[in-house]
Amino acid sequence: MPKIFKQNKFALLGANILIIAIWVSLASVCINLFIVDDAPFYIYKIGFLIKFLPPIWVTWFLWIKRGGLNR
Repeated sequence: MPKIFKQNKFALLGANILIIAIWVSLASVCINLFIVDDAPFYIYKIGFLIKFLPPIWVTWFLWIKRGGLNR
């Protein structure tokens, strides 16, 4: 992890929010390109997981696993 994130929790929070915003917007665009309107319901659920599961994992990794608040 870069030194600025170890010293500044606000930089870590800002990077986390920026990563999530970029991921959700790119995933939304990609999912909208590939999913058609008459797709089965499970395709929408898989798209939902692809859109929101990686940001949750990144947040867990940065803040809980790496001890973002306890440093």
